[in-house]
Amino acid sequence: MALAGFQTKADLVYERLRDAILTGELRPGERVNIDALARELGISKIPLREAVQRLTAQGLVVQPNPHAGAQVAPLSLREMRGVYLARGALEGLAARVAATTVSDAELAELQELHEQMRQRFTAGDTSELSALNRRFHTGIADATHYATLRELTDLTLLRVQHYRVGVRVEPAWGQVVTEHAAILDALRRRDADRAEMAARDHVEWQLGVELRATLDPSLIDLDDD
Repeated sequence: MALAGFQTKADLVYERLRDAILTGELRPGERVNIDALARELGISKIPLREAVQRLTAQGLVVQPNPHAGAQVAPLSLREMRGVYLARGALEGLAARVAATTVSDAELAELQELHEQMRQRFTAGDTSELSALNRRFHTGIADATHYATLRELTDLTLLRVQHYRVGVRVEPAWGQVVTEHAAILDALRRRDADRAEMAARDHVEWQLGVELRATLDPSLIDLDDD
């Protein structure tokens, strides 16, 4: 883990640990060894502890036993469904609210993100689609003008990304682009009911795709449902 380009050591370590968790470099259930990481990174334990506390608050790290220390949060099929239930409710609410609060400038920004995704997909370039997809969803939360909805959306998307460590599936970007267009159309028409339904349908479809995918039993507990 290289360290460079962040404002504080705590921010730097947080970003590095978070990325290691979300990419599967640190596997679900793996111990977060603060002593070893401090030696590896050549820093004190204080910023590491701060980063672990932040990741714990986000549900990416757990400390089930104070004597055993921190570990990457384990993944379970039951909780995967729970994360998507929460995401569907939250993003449906955000879309409903945004239909009445989104500004013309915010609509234009969402449309631009959508166009970038469509053009990249058409060109067969998937390298930035995940990042653009995340910006599209957080952009809708921003358009509600409620900081709490944005914060909860960020948190839920983090948890979704963590679960994708254990899901072997290629995203169906064509369907994603089509469903984003439906959400955008409802927002443009200021139709709160349609916006909420389109956002919820989008999340439910994604859950269905991932449940039909190959789930890695070495990463996700499939026997707890």
